[in-house]
Amino acid sequence: MMGMSATAHKTPLHRLDGRTKLIALLVVFILALLFTSPWYVLGLLALVLVTWAIARLPWTLIRDIMKFFLVIAVIILVVQVFFYPGETNLFRLSRPVDFIGFSGYITLEGILFGLAMVLRLVVIMIVAPLLVLTTPLPEFILALVKLKVPYRFAFIMTTALSLLPSIQAHSAIIQQAQLCRGIGDFDNGKLMTKLRGISGLLIPLILGTFRDSQTLDVAMSSRAFGAPGKRTFLMESHFRPVDTIIVVLAILMLLGGVAMRILGYGTL
Repeated sequence: MMGMSATAHKTPLHRLDGRTKLIALLVVFILALLFTSPWYVLGLLALVLVTWAIARLPWTLIRDIMKFFLVIAVIILVVQVFFYPGETNLFRLSRPVDFIGFSGYITLEGILFGLAMVLRLVVIMIVAPLLVLTTPLPEFILALVKLKVPYRFAFIMTTALSLLPSIQAHSAIIQQAQLCRGIGDFDNGKLMTKLRGISGLLIPLILGTFRDSQTLDVAMSSRAFGAPGKRTFLMESHFRPVDTIIVVLAILMLLGGVAMRILGYGTL
């Protein structure tokens, strides 16, 4: 899976202010959680995919993301299909099992609600990389601070994002080193062999992450991080007309979604 760091493309999405992208991301999150009908969430997913195409991000990244969350998606679908209390019975699977809340029937509402939950997960998992891959970390932290997020919290968020590519690179180096020494077998198709290989990979990876954290702590202390005083930034950002338009459209979408939800639309 490719590193989660900003790409070098100069698309309209890359040129947007970081605050605009943060507000749009928050609106998409809220709308994804607002609706329980799969058709409405599917429309939201289509909008996210169009934005992904505008940003010219690699489609293989979506495939890699879905590989990691496929098992979770299947579990969510199965749980909702079995336990969501629907009214339209499709077929009877067994007798009612009261102690787990299973009525014995597979319902249409259960299937639709399970699909909606899976689509929610897909939307959230795809929309988050849109922000990370189109916003360099200095712009990201500046956007958070301008949105009145405490600087310490903004620094923690951006530091966590910046460590992801580093952890991934260290993992690949450790894996290659172990393969050269005949310690791990990551290409073997057997599950237990892969698990043993991963367990041997975790210990040096965790220790290396701790070492990097200590180095970061020393660097922050030497630069008097957290000292009182007015903070200045090397970069500066300004709202352009297109940013204002997108923020207004995002807020209108949010208000429209809330109004539709109150009126009973977007539910099963």
